[in-house]
Amino acid sequence: WIEAHIDALTARDPVALQQAVKRSCEIKARVVASDEREAGLRAILNFGHTFGHAIEAGMGYGAWLHGEAVGCGMVMAARLSQAVGLVDGLFVDRLRRLVQRAGLPVVAPVLDPAHNTRRYLDLMRVDKKAEGGEIRFVLIDGPGQCVVRPVDDLLVARVIEQSCRPA
Repeated sequence: WIEAHIDALTARDPVALQQAVKRSCEIKARVVASDEREAGLRAILNFGHTFGHAIEAGMGYGAWLHGEAVGCGMVMAARLSQAVGLVDGLFVDRLRRLVQRAGLPVVAPVLDPAHNTRRYLDLMRVDKKAEGGEIRFVLIDGPGQCVVRPVDDLLVARVIEQSCRPA
C-alpha cells in the first residue's frame, strides 16, 4: 500500500495520510496487545532503530530527525538481513527505493572518519536491545516479517562500510 501511495503521502494528501496513520496505529496496537510485557514480538516495532539510534547518538541528537535516522537504519537492517541470508538483493533494493522516495536518507553518515565501524558498534552495544554487550538486531525476512537476533560483528561491519557510501 505504501509503495502504491508514496507520492500521495509525500504530497501530504489528507486521505492517504489518514489511511497510513490509521493502519499504522492498528498494526502497532495489535503488536503491543500481543506482547504487553515486551517478551519478544514488540521488538519488531524497532526495525531500523538499532542503526538509527547509533546515527542519532553519533551525529548528535537533532542533526538528523528521528525518522531520517530510522529510515536509513531500515535500509541498513535490510542489508544486514540480506547478509545473513533472510532476504535477497531485490528486496533490499525495493526497500531502499521506497525509503528514498519518501525523501529519507539511504546513505549512512560517517560518524568517525578514523574509526567509523567501531563507533557504530560501540553505540549499538548500548542500545536497549543489546544484552550483555551483544547487539540484537531486528532483521526482516519478508514483507511484514521480522526476527530479533544477534549477528556476527564482521557482517555488521561489512554492512556499515557498504552503507556509508553511495550505492
